[in-house]
Amino acid sequence: MMRKRTTWLIHAILVAFSLLTLLPFAFTINNVFRSNAEFYRDFFSVPEAFKETISIAGKVLTGNDDAIEVRDAEGEIHRLDGSEALQMTLDRAGRGPRLAWKVIRPYMLNTLIVVSLTVVGVVLLGSATAYILSRYRFIGHRTLFLYIISTMMFPGVLTLVPSFLLVKELGLLNSYGAMVLPYIASGQVFAIFVFKSYFDGLPEDLFESARIDGAGHLHIYWQIVLPLSKPILSVVAIMNILGTWNNFLWPFITNTEGKHHVISSGLFVLATTVHATNFSTLYAAYAISSIPLLVLFIYATKPFIRGVTSGAFKA
Repeated sequence: MMRKRTTWLIHAILVAFSLLTLLPFAFTINNVFRSNAEFYRDFFSVPEAFKETISIAGKVLTGNDDAIEVRDAEGEIHRLDGSEALQMTLDRAGRGPRLAWKVIRPYMLNTLIVVSLTVVGVVLLGSATAYILSRYRFIGHRTLFLYIISTMMFPGVLTLVPSFLLVKELGLLNSYGAMVLPYIASGQVFAIFVFKSYFDGLPEDLFESARIDGAGHLHIYWQIVLPLSKPILSVVAIMNILGTWNNFLWPFITNTEGKHHVISSGLFVLATTVHATNFSTLYAAYAISSIPLLVLFIYATKPFIRGVTSGAFKA
C-alpha cells in the first residue's frame, strides 16, 4: 500500500512539472486565435471567437432560426443566420494563422531546401570520410583523424568573420550556397567522429568476406556499411536538422536582400514589420514554424535513441 502511494505521488509530481513545461506552448496556441483587444484585456482568456462558435453551434443544433449578431475580422457587426454566423466566427479565429502562413511560407520553403541539402551533404560526405579513416589504413590516418576532431575545441564564433569573408569572396551572398556549403563543412567534424566510432565497431570478418568476393571499397561502403548504419545515420541527420533549423545569425547576415531568409531569420524579420502589431499573426507564425520540428520529434525519437544506444558513442 505504501509503495502504491509513493508511485502515485511520483506520477503526480511528474504530471505537475509536465504541465508547467507545457504552459508556454498552451499560452502560444491560445494567443493564435485571439485579437489584440482580447490580449490586452485578459492575458489568459479563452478566445472570444471560440466562445461565440460554441454559442452559435448550440443555437444551430437546437433549431434556433433567429438572426445572430456577429463581428467580423475588421470589427463590423453583421446579422446572419446560424450557418453563416458560424462560418464568420471560424474565419475570424483563423485570420491570424492564414496571414502568418502567407508571410512565412517562403521562409519555410527556403528552410526545407537548406535543411535537405545540408543533411544529404553532411551524411554522405561525413560517412564516406569516416569509412576511409576507419577501414583504409594509410600513413598518418590516425593523426588526420585527431586533427579533424581537435577542431571541435574552436568556438563557432571565432570562425564567423573568416567564414563570412570567404563566402563574400566566392560571390555566394544572398544564395542558398551561402548557407548550405558552410553548414556542410561545419557539420563534418561531429559526423566524422560519430560515424568512425560506429564503423570501428563493425566486425572485420564482414569486410574480409566482401573483399574475398571481389567487392571494392565503394561497393562495401554503399552496399554494406550504409545499410548497417541506419541508426547512426538517423542520429547525425536529426542533429543536423535541429542545428540548421534553429540557426539564426548566419542566415541573417548572409542574406541581406531577404530573398533567401530561412524560418529563424524570417521570424525576426516578421517581428520588425507591420505584422508585429498583430499578436495573433506573430503567435501563429511561431506555432506554425514549430510544427515540422514537432513532427520530427514524434517520428524520430525512437530511431534517435536506437542510434545513441547502438554503440556509436565510445570512449
